Amino acid sequence: MKKITVLVFQYKTIYLNIEANLLKMERLIKKYFYLKTDLVVFPEYSLTGPLFSNYNLSLADDSFVYERLSLFAKKYHINLIPGSFIRKVGKDNYNYNSSCLINRDGVNLGFYDKQYLWSSEKKFLVAGDKDVVFKTDFGKVAIQICADLHSSKLSDQYRKHMPDIIVNLAMWALEDVSGHKKIVPENIEFLQTEYLSRARAVENRCYFIFCNFADNLDIIAKTGRVYKETSVGNSMIVNPYGEIIVKASNHKEEVIMAEIDLTKNNWSKYNY
Repeated sequence: MKKITVLVFQYKTIYLNIEANLLKMERLIKKYFYLKTDLVVFPEYSLTGPLFSNYNLSLADDSFVYERLSLFAKKYHINLIPGSFIRKVGKDNYNYNSSCLINRDGVNLGFYDKQYLWSSEKKFLVAGDKDVVFKTDFGKVAIQICADLHSSKLSDQYRKHMPDIIVNLAMWALEDVSGHKKIVPENIEFLQTEYLSRARAVENRCYFIFCNFADNLDIIAKTGRVYKETSVGNSMIVNPYGEIIVKASNHKEEVIMAEIDLTKNNWSKYNY
């Protein structure tokens, strides 16, 4: 398969409500089913929002949630990246910020665990240490999660796998830089997400998808304090030459899509 259709949801999570998010995600997938999409992507923390408390919402590997997501993928004949979620692993219930890819047959191809945790996540989560590339019916897909975008080392690690698409799932917010406003440009978050997405595409000679959350969330910390997170938007699809094919118009909920030609990935792919 050379040309595929990709659908990216800049999505506002219904905070701490897994069932409501599952229903909303299916409504959106069903709404755009007529497009015969090959790959559907949701952003970081799409099922719950960040869990700085409420770890009862962490997903064990036998959670019913994966069965529901598999039904969506099979019913609507899509490869589905359902955003990220907190996943508890092992008898000690270590928590990871994870994602997965579910193919058109409803098979979960495995999990990717975020490797470069954001500052607040380091207090509660364990960092992953494995590169994961998923083999789909159209090609190879790698997943990154939010701050992974900063790491040129991680991007370089992917090069040996020669992915066709790298997908970054993000909850990239304006507040992330609040402590440094006096020393950085006001639009630094927009610059970072765009320039790094374009660089990662060129580095890997592949398509790059940046899928951010939408609007804003009020996050409840373990102490009870409420933190506001306001999306920078900027969800985009970038081709292997670093050109932006399509980008969200603002930070609100929006759907972006593109037909992408995977033959463009071949340029000098085996010569660097």
